[in-house]
Amino acid sequence: LLVGTKGCEIVHIGLNNSNKPTGQELLLSGHCDNELWGLACHPTIPEVCSVGDDKTLRFWDLRGRKQLEVVALDAMARAVCYYPQAADQPLVAVGFGGRVGTSNAKGKLDGMVRVYFVDHEAGTRKVAEVKDPKRWMSDVRFSPDGKTLAVGGHDDAIYFYDVGLIKNGCTLKLRTKFSKHNSFITHIDFSADSKVLQSNCGAYELLFSDVHT
Repeated sequence: LLVGTKGCEIVHIGLNNSNKPTGQELLLSGHCDNELWGLACHPTIPEVCSVGDDKTLRFWDLRGRKQLEVVALDAMARAVCYYPQAADQPLVAVGFGGRVGTSNAKGKLDGMVRVYFVDHEAGTRKVAEVKDPKRWMSDVRFSPDGKTLAVGGHDDAIYFYDVGLIKNGCTLKLRTKFSKHNSFITHIDFSADSKVLQSNCGAYELLFSDVHT
């Protein structure tokens, strides 16, 4: 027996000669509500992660073409990125919040940024959290040297955090705020030396900022 669900799942249920269930197997699972925005590639292995309006963080094996893990979130999320040295410190940053259609309702976690320690066997868990931005996040990015986390969203500003590594986790401390854009942030990207950030916004601007000041 095959069962399809509203949650984008296909479940195979085995039946005996009396049509009694003998077990079940999940054949397919994926994002299942409204929009999917956040997508990031692991820096060294064939793995990606994604976040969406269904309030889940999901990890995928590209070679095996299968889902590795589903992490329940407290709210919709539209930005995600891996730590650049994820092979040694398996961290993922998630930016929370979003809007569906023409709704202007503010979500309880709009502006929240969390870092998760990735462990597909024992379970991925939250290790750090900040909430300085006032509106929902549209992009999050670690610097190539792993010392800075930049986050941007719909309050037209970019926030820079110092990343302090600890065993199986990290700490985040607000360093400075860049607020020269005239509209919501759409994309952010570091230079290879981690000293300069370029950013786009809804006003069609391309601006460059000093990461440390």
